[in-house]
Amino acid sequence: MYHFIINPKSSSGKGIRHWWTVKDELDRQNITYTADFTKQEGHAIKLAEKICHENQGIKNIVVLGGDGTLNEVINGIDNYENVILGYIPSGSSNDLARSLKIPKKPLKSLSNVLKPNRFIYLDYGEIAFEDSDIKPRKFGCSSGIGYDAGVCEEVQKSTLKKRLNSFGAGKFIYLAIALKQLFTTKLQDTTVIVDKIKTAKYKKVLLISNMIHKFEGGGLKIAPDADPTDGKLSICLVHGLSRASIMFLFPTILFGKHINFKGVETFHCSSIEILPDRKIAVHTDGEVPAFSSHIKVSCIPGKIRMIL
Repeated sequence: MYHFIINPKSSSGKGIRHWWTVKDELDRQNITYTADFTKQEGHAIKLAEKICHENQGIKNIVVLGGDGTLNEVINGIDNYENVILGYIPSGSSNDLARSLKIPKKPLKSLSNVLKPNRFIYLDYGEIAFEDSDIKPRKFGCSSGIGYDAGVCEEVQKSTLKKRLNSFGAGKFIYLAIALKQLFTTKLQDTTVIVDKIKTAKYKKVLLISNMIHKFEGGGLKIAPDADPTDGKLSICLVHGLSRASIMFLFPTILFGKHINFKGVETFHCSSIEILPDRKIAVHTDGEVPAFSSHIKVSCIPGKIRMIL
């Protein structure tokens, strides 16, 4: 039995189109499955919880949607030992699929799910919001504060994203807003505590990205050395740069060359505590669940059993 969680509105309707293609193939092969459609933000969490609670033994959960839908499903699973996770990407970013080389074409990714060559045990991250009563949030691909979270927040609100998605060009809204935010993001002084031992203070922080995988924002190679199975967060911290230097730095992120610039620090750790000097947006897999001035981020190693 396969349990499909589908975001029909992912990438402005690509999700539902992919689903009809997948459904036809499932029916053709007489595959037994259930299908649940998300109706609003947060619904995939509840659907994953329901599948886990109402079914015994190993659950084959297949997500058809984008990184945000997959994020919600990860947050809804309560026991990863009893879940095998499949993924059919239909979002506008698809950064986790890009990292794992999961095919974009729905029938190819479905074939992987039905006849898997192997499984991979992926790490996930978890953020605790220390200055609020918001529940901790898991993330599968990336999280961050500052510039990248500001971009995610504006993309979430953008009506232009929906129009561009209808032409298959949704990722360009990330680029447009990313360029705009280079001029408008407020830099902040930030204290960072790494692995509960090393404390450092940084001036004029642009962003701190906490990465499980290499990519975020529709293919930006933020952490070229990230390994989603090493039990570590890959941190990218950008600080102390002028606006002109930031503008020069930005294009190099596409190829992961930004890590060679002065003012860009990269390192691996099991946990990181981040205390900016004011409340700012925090993103998890491209969604912004909170504004915070004190977060703790941890890597939870090898829990997600995913089909490749």
